[in-house]
Amino acid sequence: MTSDKETAGMDGERRRGRPRNPAIDDAALAAARELLTEAGWDQTTMVAIAERAGVGKPALYRRWPSKTHLVFEAIFGWVDDAPPVADAVDPAEWIRRSCAYTLELFGRPEVKAALPGLLAAFRDREDLLTALWTDFGGPGVGMLADIMREDGADDRGPGERDPAALDAQATMLFIVGGSMVMRLLMADDAAESLAQRMPDILLGGVAGRPPTP
Repeated sequence: MTSDKETAGMDGERRRGRPRNPAIDDAALAAARELLTEAGWDQTTMVAIAERAGVGKPALYRRWPSKTHLVFEAIFGWVDDAPPVADAVDPAEWIRRSCAYTLELFGRPEVKAALPGLLAAFRDREDLLTALWTDFGGPGVGMLADIMREDGADDRGPGERDPAALDAQATMLFIVGGSMVMRLLMADDAAESLAQRMPDILLGGVAGRPPTP
């Protein structure tokens, strides 16, 4: 594991050195995804990634302070041009799209292979946990909160937090947590059956009506 002092030195080296070559980044991230799918978390080492990508290990450490950071970017570091929930018109549509999208994401072979190692690393890597919720989940949460505010008046009292923002965060937590556990612990066919019920159960709480039988 790279020490904080070493990481700080690498950050300074990045700032002072020549610009990053995006081809090296792309090759390393692709190699990480391939190795996760083929060999799993334990065998996806920085050495193996460097060999598969055809780059030197120092080049990896100049970009990522640890394997955890590299793998995190490989599976979560991209941004969709058009998020699947971007044009949802009401909470029901947002929830149904988000459930389908998140279950598909956590069902990808490289993501399923990386999740156990990443979950263990999050305990000591608050920066990655923060990035997961702000960069990956944050935009979607903001969209749902905006939709919910349009559906009802903001009746919070002085000093109270925005109820739409709280409900949106809780909804995202249920979707991400449920999808992750289903993909890690259940066979795909069983996960699909349960996933079809998730939107109705969530909407029972968000929209104030019981789930569809």
